[in-house]
Order: sequence, then structure tokens, then C-alpha cells
Amino acid sequence: MLFRRTLIASALSLVLMPPLPYLAQAQTSVADDTLTWGYLARPRSLDPNIWSGGSDLGVMRQIYDTLIWSPQPGVFEPGLATSWEMSEDGLVYTFKLRDDVTFHDGTPFNAAAAKATFDRIKDPASKSLNLGAIGPFESAEVIDEFTVAITLSRPWGAFLTNVSEPHLSAVSPTAVATLGDDVAQQPVGTGPYMFDRWVGNDLHLVRNPNYNWGPSFVGHQGPAKVERVVVKEVPEAATRVNALRSQEVDIIHFPVMSQIQKLEQDGFQVYRLAQPGFSWSFPVNVEKAPTDDRRVRQAMLHAINNEAIVRAVMFNQVSPAFGPLTAVTFGYDPAIKSAWSYDPERAAALLDEAGWTLPASGAVRERDGEPLKISMAMFESSVNKAVSELAQAMLRQAGFDAELTVANYPAFATQVANQDYHLAQMRWSAVDPDQVIPTMFSSQQIDGGGQFNRTRIADPALDDLIARAGAATDQEVRAKLYSEVQFRAMEEVWILPIYDDVWFFLVQPDVTNFIVDRQGRPLLFAAGGAN
Repeated sequence: MLFRRTLIASALSLVLMPPLPYLAQAQTSVADDTLTWGYLARPRSLDPNIWSGGSDLGVMRQIYDTLIWSPQPGVFEPGLATSWEMSEDGLVYTFKLRDDVTFHDGTPFNAAAAKATFDRIKDPASKSLNLGAIGPFESAEVIDEFTVAITLSRPWGAFLTNVSEPHLSAVSPTAVATLGDDVAQQPVGTGPYMFDRWVGNDLHLVRNPNYNWGPSFVGHQGPAKVERVVVKEVPEAATRVNALRSQEVDIIHFPVMSQIQKLEQDGFQVYRLAQPGFSWSFPVNVEKAPTDDRRVRQAMLHAINNEAIVRAVMFNQVSPAFGPLTAVTFGYDPAIKSAWSYDPERAAALLDEAGWTLPASGAVRERDGEPLKISMAMFESSVNKAVSELAQAMLRQAGFDAELTVANYPAFATQVANQDYHLAQMRWSAVDPDQVIPTMFSSQQIDGGGQFNRTRIADPALDDLIARAGAATDQEVRAKLYSEVQFRAMEEVWILPIYDDVWFFLVQPDVTNFIVDRQGRPLLFAAGGAN
């Protein structure tokens, strides 16, 4: 590897969304024809229409394409679709498709394949976690071989943004029919890299030699520059950093937070990508005692010092969160910062008011002889455990008997489905608030599917507010409505916000053109060669 320090360090030190459409930095050269990505764990699923795991979507970006691309908020460019138009009533979007695209298995990409994407997500038998990604989708119609019309039941301001996201990537209908659920581990898309094989838990991808329809703004056309990509399972953050230093891998994400500054000083490229979407939070189950009492929820909010968590666990590499939306998300209202504050004395007073008092001896508050017991659920990934343990300690300091369950994601999902929690950790990256607000707070997300409304709020007035925000096409109106949702969430304490997420990628100094999309997912087909 060539360790030439050509990176503009000041540009990479900003914890900001990029001012350009996509980040493209580091003008050096890669030493071989394989890029190795030190990854958290074997992807659970590489089926974008069904699975919604944030990190896994980064891998899917290498395998699949979308109808359109969005390099900047509100800006859209051709992808598998060459053009599109919206009807005057905002209900029908007609896409003209490329006529030269094939899936990796040779299946032609056409209007029938595009229609199949939407139909498959909507089909209850698919049990897709991405129903929110198609919103008020009603039907898809094949107009001709390369023209598809998508009809919505109501206007939807986030539709084109969602079409540009990997959830709506086209999956080969032939592969879906022949492989069934196995397509999740043997993905077949139209993208720059094709599935090759699994070696243990390591995913091997190989260049698609026919690829010639990549997004124009990336600055590279034709097949990928690097022949192979290996997504190598490296579960421990410290091991990932060591693998980067020893040149075993070219790229890592979710590094050891305390080592980022030193790695940057040593010449490694550091990309700090502030995430739009739902903040790293603990949604609070409002149906289950004692958190069905608003005063108890308020006490929890005042008892957690999220600024201290950011300092101790995140080494001030991220910012504290104040509500459900992160600060770089469209519709975020900065006034939410004044909605609450860390105040342990106020927390104690609220618990006293709710009848939970501290006995003469003991650290756990009681009411009618019962302890103030709550259960916290989280899945073990990156810093989740360390953040949760510190929040647990703060709640115990306030008099809660807080029990924390740390589990892998399937076990965590089962615990959530069984409603065996008071707090259930959540974060969600998304480029539009309509991709997260309905998912987190709509009554339709309480049961079935991903059960992402872990607050279990079922409020018709809130559902109506969320629906009006989603249907609005005027950006000022949308922002106002999302502001109302944010303030309601914090007034009622549906969540305990901890921090605004930032994705970190560390890259070898000799890798060129490390480019990411608006949520920080790599587009590796342009990486590795001279500009």
C-alpha cells in the first residue's frame, strides 16, 4: 500500500453532511485489485426489499441499483429510469426505463421487474420491513416494456426520495422465484458488483463486466475500477482497527472511538458522516407499568445525562440528541433543545409525586411495597452496550431497579415482539423524516412486521398529524408539521434521546475516490484507481 498523505484533513474533520452531492476525497492509488472492507458481522440479509438493517444496506449498495439517485436533498438524477413525471394531482409517477440493463443472472430489467419490486414489498406474505418505504403505494402498472406507472392513494412528499433509496432497488424476479428466501444470502441485482461466494462469514463480490449505468455524479462510468470486494467479518472494533493498521483490510467502519484522532494523525483517511433520521434513543413503552405514567417517563428523561454519555463513550465525536430527529434531518426544529434538560432534582421530585419514594435504607424506590423496576432491551452492536450500561447506571442512581438485557438482533427482536421491555434501543438512518416518523410513532407499526413503534403509542390524532406531514408537498408546511411531532414526542416523553449518530469510515491512505451516498453508504465501484 502506498502511504501518500494527500487527504485534505480539514475537509474530513467536519462532522457535517457533505456540501457536495457526495463525498469524494483522497487522491492516491490502490495497490491491488481487491478492496477489503472490515465489517461488523455477516450481513443478516442482502434482500433490500425485505430487510432494513442500516449497515447491511451499505453492502447492498454494491449489488443493486435504484430507479433514480438523489445526490442532494430534493435533487434527483437518472438511474435505472431515464426520466419520470408526476401527474397534476400528485398520485401517479410514470418512469421511462433504460432498455439495456440486465440482472446479474441475465434476466432483463424492464417495467415488469420494476413493478415486481413494489408488489413484492406490499405483499403481506413477504413480511417486508420496508412497507414504510412505499408509503401510500396503491398499484404499479406496466405501460409498455420500458415504462412503468406507480399510483399512490394520496400525495406523498417523500416518494421520489424513497425511490432513490436502496430499499426500492430492483431484485431479479427470476432469482426471487427460484431462490425464495435464499435470495437474501445469494443476492441478484443489477449493480456494479455481483455475488460470488461466501467464505465462512466473509462475502466475496466480483465486478459486473457489463455495468454501464452508474450515477453520473460519481465521476466514473463503466464497470467498477476494482475487480473484487471482500466484506470481511471482523466483529470487534479493536480488531478492526488492528486489521486496518496491518493492511489486512482497506476500509473499516464503527472503529474504536478513542483511537480515531490518532489514526487520523497517522495518515488514515477518516470520514465523519452525520446521519439524518432518528436519533440514537430509548423509545419508552407507554403501555406497560410503571412507564405508562408520564411522570415516571419524565423522571427518566431528567435522570439521564446524555452529554456525559457523549463524553465518556463517544469521546465527543458526536452531538447529544434532543428529540426524535437528528440535527441534519429535514424538518428538525432547533427549538427542541429547550424542551428538557438533565435535572436529577426534578427527576426525584417527579418520582415522589408519582408515589415512588426512597426507603430509609436501600437505593431502589418503592410504591406500596413494590420496587420501581424497569427492563432495558438493546442489541449488541458497536457502542450500543457501553451507551446502554451508562444510561442504566444513571437510572439506577435515580432510584430505578433497571435491568439491562444485551442480545444479538434476533433475540432482541423477539424480546420486542413479546413486549418484554420498558425501554428498547432504536436508531434509524433515513434521508427524509417520513421514512422514520411513521415507522416510530404510527399505530400501524405497533403489531406485526418490524414492530418499530416501540413506544406503542396508538393515538388517532397523532396518526392524522403524521399523515398530513407525509402528504404535504410544501416544504415549509412539512417542516411545521414535523416540528409538532417532535415537541409532542418530548412533552409526552415517548423517547429518551441520547445522541445524533455519526458514521465513521476509516480508509487506507492509498485508496482513491472513497465515495458515499447521502447516508454514508459506500459506492465502491468508483474507488481504487486514479481520477
